[in-house]
Amino acid sequence: MKRIVPFFVFLFLAGVAQGQSLLDTVRIKQTAVEAGTPISTDDAEQLNDAIDKLFDDDLDMGWEGDEFNIVTTGLVFRGINVPQGATIDSAFLEIFAHEAEGDPAYITIYGEAADSAITYNNTDLITARPSTQDSIRWEITEDWAIWTPHRSPNLKGIIQEVVSRSGWKPGNALNLIFAGEDQGASSQDNARDFEAFENIADPDDGGDGLNHPERIPKLYIYYRTTTSIGANIDNQPFTLTPNPVSGDKVSLQFPKSPVSELGIGLWSLSGQEIRNWQMLSGQEITLDVQTIPAGVYLLQVTGAQGTSVRKLVIL
Repeated sequence: MKRIVPFFVFLFLAGVAQGQSLLDTVRIKQTAVEAGTPISTDDAEQLNDAIDKLFDDDLDMGWEGDEFNIVTTGLVFRGINVPQGATIDSAFLEIFAHEAEGDPAYITIYGEAADSAITYNNTDLITARPSTQDSIRWEITEDWAIWTPHRSPNLKGIIQEVVSRSGWKPGNALNLIFAGEDQGASSQDNARDFEAFENIADPDDGGDGLNHPERIPKLYIYYRTTTSIGANIDNQPFTLTPNPVSGDKVSLQFPKSPVSELGIGLWSLSGQEIRNWQMLSGQEITLDVQTIPAGVYLLQVTGAQGTSVRKLVIL
């Protein structure tokens, strides 16, 4: 049986500090269908001064010394639900290696200085877009094994600059750009390859976006607002029943809410993510909490209308 949560835990929850860090996570999304295959124009690759690929199973970034190619990659993340002016605590990109590589690659990461970035096309250059003042250098020197996950450096300053723009609002799109640099003539491949949204060129090699959606590039943003977590943040209103919950299921009801994509995260009071779900909202959805230990948690729901947080007690 699950144990009953001591009463002092409720008192602790009531004192959670104002502006506790929240998390928003967004993957590259599908923008169209081509020949029956989902595709995205939100991830693009530029080779020197020309768009190289919009639809491929991998993306390159860095320097190809044998052909003197500077490779730049752009990633547009749509539906960022961070409020305008929020304080960014940290942010990073998670990507999955598409090849086993060990040659050093030197990348400069910056953002697009836009209120809401638009998707890419075959003619407009990634490097022609206005850039944020903030940037960060990513020196990749460790070996990458195929299909392994890798995190970028902290993108806090870049994200902060974009969401602090006067025209930014929740639901807008944010563009990150990864620019290679000339590392001199070399027989090495100093560009690192990582998974794209699509799986078109070689669908039998283990699968990319189409067969392994967990490998699609994903952006994590930890942020704070002036709203207290102890109170409810109600941009994405819902009710939670039963609460406390002593069974295996908990139900979320959305009053007159249109169907939309939801990101749901269950967090401990110390800030550790316990579980996350990606679901479509209707008027009601059900979460399985059978394997989650007894305790007091924060349930965060992020969707098209914004973010809401509720206290959830599991007995």
